[in-house]
Parts: sequence; structure tokens; C-alpha cells
Amino acid sequence: MIESIVSKVRQFRNHLFELFKFRADATMDLIDAIAGSHYDSVVKTSLSSLFRRKYSSITDVLDNLFRCNAEEIPQNLEVLEGRLQLSQLLAEQCPAPGKRGFTLLATDCTAKPRIYSSTVADRTIVHAPNHVPGQKPITVGHEYSLVVYLPETEQDRQAHWSCPLSIQRVQSHETGTRVGFEQIRTLVTKTALQWELCVNVADAAYSTKHCLVHGDSIPNLIQVARLRTNRILYRQAPFIEQKSRGRPACYGESIRLTDPPKPDEEMQLEQITFSGKKRVIRISRWNDLLMKGSKTHRTEHHPFDVVRVQVFDDAGKIVFKKPLWLMIAGQRRRELSLKQAYECYSRRYDIEHCFRFGKQRLLLAWSQTPDTRHEENLAWIVMLSYAMLFHSRNLANEVRYPWEKRRVANITKTIPISQVQRDYERIIREIGTPARIPKPRGKSPGRRSGAVMPKRKPSPIIRKARPMAARC
Repeated sequence: MIESIVSKVRQFRNHLFELFKFRADATMDLIDAIAGSHYDSVVKTSLSSLFRRKYSSITDVLDNLFRCNAEEIPQNLEVLEGRLQLSQLLAEQCPAPGKRGFTLLATDCTAKPRIYSSTVADRTIVHAPNHVPGQKPITVGHEYSLVVYLPETEQDRQAHWSCPLSIQRVQSHETGTRVGFEQIRTLVTKTALQWELCVNVADAAYSTKHCLVHGDSIPNLIQVARLRTNRILYRQAPFIEQKSRGRPACYGESIRLTDPPKPDEEMQLEQITFSGKKRVIRISRWNDLLMKGSKTHRTEHHPFDVVRVQVFDDAGKIVFKKPLWLMIAGQRRRELSLKQAYECYSRRYDIEHCFRFGKQRLLLAWSQTPDTRHEENLAWIVMLSYAMLFHSRNLANEVRYPWEKRRVANITKTIPISQVQRDYERIIREIGTPARIPKPRGKSPGRRSGAVMPKRKPSPIIRKARPMAARC
């Protein structure tokens, strides 16, 4: 069993190593150093024993990632092709669907604050949680859209594991919703996931006309997104023979989520919380509903299903005042049962664990490079480091500090990601690395004496207003 896992990890690392055309050895060392150490700055990763080169090689790695020509900066098409190759490799490593019968994905955006980086280009106002009373939840910086794979096994679900598949910076003229949807489209149509049924879970920002209309064009995609309670939906208009001039009716009876009619389907589940309390979950479903469209997005030909989730205690009293409303869209949406829809959306919050660990332990929010291209490349390095931890999770042993309480390790329980990071250095030393040992080439002459480097020009903060089409 262990031999097969080791062989699979080695094969994955060798294929990843072959995708780096320039500075492949230093790139592999940087991925391992970030995955196996915890520093508060990128340059300090050069102190890790897994990074066998000097600190100047870090900048060299960030400058040569996705480069096809040593003399020219990579163009957009070359960068997109390089990212697609990495996504294809990561998607190939995802296990085939088991009992649930589909591949579960999650999509969301996160902010990278760059408040004091006045020379960084394309900074804008992005959403970020702010716990100070009276302050808006915003910051100045960049926004990144991430798509992750959510594993199926019970042990991985308990440890909130996920595997990144694609990350992309949202430019100032783009919206996170559309960038995330294009990432999903690429993954389910151009990678190994194109032969499987894929379910993508997302928050309310993805229950829009754009995602609904364009998502229906992908046969193997089902979208599960939260709906806001102030939505007004419609039944399909009944067929009436046209006797007068004019456009036939597209929308039938209106439905307010605050006062819905009798559902088309309903079921109940019983769950026991971690504190031992019994909860009854009532799930209701309304089929083939419509939302108001526009000239660019004709939604009357794209029906979807709506699911309501309510939680009650053992006395029949409702636990949460507001129910959870979900939209299930896609050509094969009926293949997703009520229980599966609820369980899929419950897994959406695992992507938040990925964001948190990436920012706190993998330097996703700690880079201070003034070059936007280097920042984007570092985001990919961080996500590859997270993927290394994911594929090495079954090889890790529990590592506890002397001041931590000792406990008996449960073999059936998957070790959490923080424990895998502690033991990652031992894992790499045992399975090996395809990166070669560096050879000293002598000292570089450096800049000429008296050379003065030009100062970087400050870049303004881009403030944009959301178009009306993106708000619906």
C-alpha cells in the first residue's frame, strides 16, 4: 500500500518537474521549501534545508515560470498555455468518482492586500473581512480566483482537505465571478475532468444570469450556488395559442422566496452535532424555475431548480431564522438528489480552509514583490506547494512538539495539513526529488560601480463601479 502511494507521488513530482522549461531545479526546490517550512517572508524560505540554493534564485524562479523564451517576457498566450498544462496535471491526479458518482469542485475569490505598495500596478478596491465596527469590509490590493477539488473520502472530509486546480488574478477590468466561471469552463472541457460529471459549488455571487446561461452550454457541469432571499423567481409560462400580434409570454407565476408555494419534492434528514445535539434537516425542492433575463442573457430557455434547507431541533423549533436557499443549474441537474445537493454545498467551506492555510502558512499573502507578474507566479507556486501537501498526506506521521499533549494516533483518521507540513521534510528526503544538486558557477560581477537604478513610478489605485449586469 505504501509503495503504491510513494510511486504515485514520485510520478506526480516527475511530471511536474518536466513542465518547467527554465530553472526547473530551483522551482522544484522552492515548491518543497514553501510546503515544508513556515516563514514570515518569501526570502526566508532560502533558509530551509529543502532549498539548496541562494536567496537570489527565488527571484530567478518567479521571473522564469511559464517562460518559453529565455530572452523575452512570456506573452499572455504562453502564460495561459503553461497554466493549462499545470491544471491538466493536477486534474489527472484527482481520484475517479466513487460512490457519489461525480467530481466535486469549489470556486471562490480571496483578496491579497497591497495597501502600502504604491508602485504595484493594477491595484483596486477588493472585498476583505474587517472586524473593526463601522469599517467597510474592503482593502486595497489584488483579488485572486481559485478552483479546488474536494475529495470524497470521509477521512479527507473530516480534515477539510482540498486540492487546488487553478488560480488566476482578477484584473481591474474583470469581475471575480466571470474569471471563476472561465476557470471552471476550462477545467471541465479541456482537462481530464471533461469525461466526468462535475458539480461546482459557489456562493451567491455565482447565481447570476451569466453563470446560468453559459453554464447550461456545458453538458457535464452542474452548478450549486446560494440564492439571496430577496430574489423573485417565476414559473414557466403555460403554452397558449397565439391569437394576436406581439411576443408570447416568457414568464408565468411569480414566486417570492419569502413566501414560496408548496414544493415539488421534500425530505428530512437527522444529524447529530459535535456537541451531541439532535438536528432535523428539512430539504425542499422546486423544479424548473426561471429568473428575469436581459438582452444579452435570455434566461427564459434556461430553467433551474431551487432548494430550501431548514434546520430544526428535537422539539421541532427552528434553529436558524433564515433558511438556506440554493440554485441547482445545468442540463443534468436532476441527477443530483436533495441529500447530495445539501452535502455538496456543506463542503463549500473547505475552500476557506485552503485560503486560510495558504495565507498563514504558505506565504500567499506575505509576498511584497513590486512586479505583478512575479506575484501571480508566486500564487501558482504556493498552490503547487499546497497540492504537494495534499498528495503526501497519506505518507505523513504525526509530529508533536514537546509542549503539546500526547495522544494515541488514530490510523483511520487522515492527518490534517498542519501535521503534514511538519513532517514534509522527512517525506521528501525519503522519496527523493527530481531537482539536481546545484553547482557553484562563481560570483556574478553585479552592477557596475556607480550605477543608479531608475525609480519605479507610482501606480494609481483603480476605483471601479460594478455594472448593472454584474449585480443581477
